[in-house]
Amino acid sequence: MHRRTTTLLVICALAAALPGSFAHAVDGDGGSSGGKGDGTVVLPGIPERLSPRQKCTTFTGRPTAEAPWTRHALGLDRVWPLSQGRGVTVAVVGTGVSDAPAVLAGRVRALGDADEDCVGRGTFQAGLIAGARAPGQGFSGVAPEARILAVRGTGVRGENDPARLAAGIEEAAKAGAGVITLTAPLSGTDASVKAALAVASREDALVVAPAAADSAPPGADGAGAPKPAPAPPPDVLSVLDTGPQGTRPDTAPPYTRADLTAPGVSLVGPGPRGDGKWTGSGASLAAAVTAGTAALVRSYHPELTAAQVRARLLRTAYPADLPALDPYGAVAGAATRAGATVAGPRPAPVRLPVPPDTSASRNTALLVAAGAAATAALVALLAVVLPRGRARRWAPGRLEGHDERAGGKAA
Repeated sequence: MHRRTTTLLVICALAAALPGSFAHAVDGDGGSSGGKGDGTVVLPGIPERLSPRQKCTTFTGRPTAEAPWTRHALGLDRVWPLSQGRGVTVAVVGTGVSDAPAVLAGRVRALGDADEDCVGRGTFQAGLIAGARAPGQGFSGVAPEARILAVRGTGVRGENDPARLAAGIEEAAKAGAGVITLTAPLSGTDASVKAALAVASREDALVVAPAAADSAPPGADGAGAPKPAPAPPPDVLSVLDTGPQGTRPDTAPPYTRADLTAPGVSLVGPGPRGDGKWTGSGASLAAAVTAGTAALVRSYHPELTAAQVRARLLRTAYPADLPALDPYGAVAGAATRAGATVAGPRPAPVRLPVPPDTSASRNTALLVAAGAAATAALVALLAVVLPRGRARRWAPGRLEGHDERAGGKAA
């Protein structure tokens, strides 16, 4: 009975240690069914852009209290006691940001018409960055106390517009954003991008950009293969998307160069209407997660410049072919990883003490050991002799057989 009770307690303890359930994030359309018949919530996919015939996104998503996989993978519950991004403004340069979702209410400032998000992508990015924590809700942004600056960087329906994207970087930097993230990759050879980045550098704003498109149209090479995104400028933190296993999907759009990877597959976040949740994938979402981490660092280490924050994110990342984002390491100052070096004075070499001459001690030890062996032998001998002596009452011993022969002859 005792053994059975002990086994039951062990099983209960293991069950209590297992992580909670997670939302089943499946990219799809807002009209798909709300579940799989087993109680699992299937979330709709957030659009990247809308065709001219599509209306603005009005679906409210689906309610779920489950935690997305990124909360555990990023170690957010460990880093939040240190920093939640308070005092830092993160600009989202994209389709606009709506503050209608409760997780963003009251913390979004918009430039121009960027307070309207017809597509929903920008609101989703903003939620990943700064969605508020709420009791009974597993979802939260990476930096839940940061503030959002919404800046238009695309057409109203999400159409790519490189000139508007570059202008959005400049506007965001001048408006006081400490971190700027984008909805599309940047080209390092674009003159307008270089000019905008010069303004961002002057205003000490860190620019975090996707290294690849979220979805790439077929190329014009006749084979239908998508073209890789252009090489980003060297001073931009360029991010690729990975899934729960730490790898990119085989169908992910190609890229030319990247600095870092971060979660960007099957992420969960808010849409532009209501408090339901959506799911989405892409490098721009990985960039948003990284921007939220940068906000954590800038809040906890306000003395660091944008360039130093960028270096810190790379230095503390998990080592791999492309380093992987580590929010806790970036905030708490984990040891240098991935072969990076930290500038500083070189420590003096350690001088080991000269070992003392131990020959005298060794001789003494040998003498002691020999004495101990002799004593042990003497004790063993006495253990045999003493009982026999007591049995004969200490009379001299004699050889048996010899005395009997002698006595016979004499008779």
